[in-house]
Amino acid sequence: MSDWLKTVYNETSSFKLNKHYKNWADEYDSSMKEWGYAYPSKLKKILKSKIKLNKNIKILDAGCGTGYVAEALKELNFKNIVGIDFSQEMLTVAKKKKIYSRLICQSLNEKLKIRSNQFELVICTGVLTSGHVGPKAIKELIRIVKPKGFFICSIAEAIFKKNGFQEQIESLSHILKLKFATKRFIALPNNKNSAKSKLYVLQKLS
Repeated sequence: MSDWLKTVYNETSSFKLNKHYKNWADEYDSSMKEWGYAYPSKLKKILKSKIKLNKNIKILDAGCGTGYVAEALKELNFKNIVGIDFSQEMLTVAKKKKIYSRLICQSLNEKLKIRSNQFELVICTGVLTSGHVGPKAIKELIRIVKPKGFFICSIAEAIFKKNGFQEQIESLSHILKLKFATKRFIALPNNKNSAKSKLYVLQKLS
């Protein structure tokens, strides 16, 4: 189904969104490959050349889906990865890949059932967007990052300011520092419905 992307990004009901992902789960990886999903390669570049991290650090893949992006982490020999997603069907696919030490089924729009200050790196790609997860989730995700740890997230240019993501990041400036942002790029270059995004690399101060 070629219009999955348009379907999920136009959905405003979380119940219906979950149903869409349930139906998409088995085809999700092939869709991402076909559309040239850019986040895995962009993330690999950041972790290889921009920030140096020990391979044994604890990582949270927030909104992990099928584990498509985490495959890039595995290729870089990161081993201690936890995944969280609101779609049990997507997590079922992710589990088969044997990338994650643990998988949690929960929405990122809720208070997470995860203790504070335990991950050296939290990644959140393709999740902070219209109809999915709003800017308030950033504060909750930062809560579980260790001091001096990193939070890497993708946010579409069209909604960065309009939907309050810029304001939320700026409101956390007392505990969060923007290390750098990538140049804007098309997340899915082979899909006409894809947005232009940036990856933001933020570090928790304390």
